[in-house]
Amino acid sequence: MPIKREKIFVDSINGKKCRLLIGKRALVAELPLSLLPKGTSEGDWLILTLENSPVLRASAEKETEKLIAKLENKS
Repeated sequence: MPIKREKIFVDSINGKKCRLLIGKRALVAELPLSLLPKGTSEGDWLILTLENSPVLRASAEKETEKLIAKLENKS
């Protein structure tokens, strides 16, 4: 399964939010500071790793099917 990695620069931290610059194009994203590793500070570089999870997808689809069936039974 392919994995995508991007470099992230922690541009600023304001209270409980942080401003990140992602990848070579420096795409801007603001996230809750709580999503970053503990001890992260302005000027730090991070690596973001993204990977598809067929297991999580299948689990979510199964849960959705259960909820739909439950709603249909209430009608």
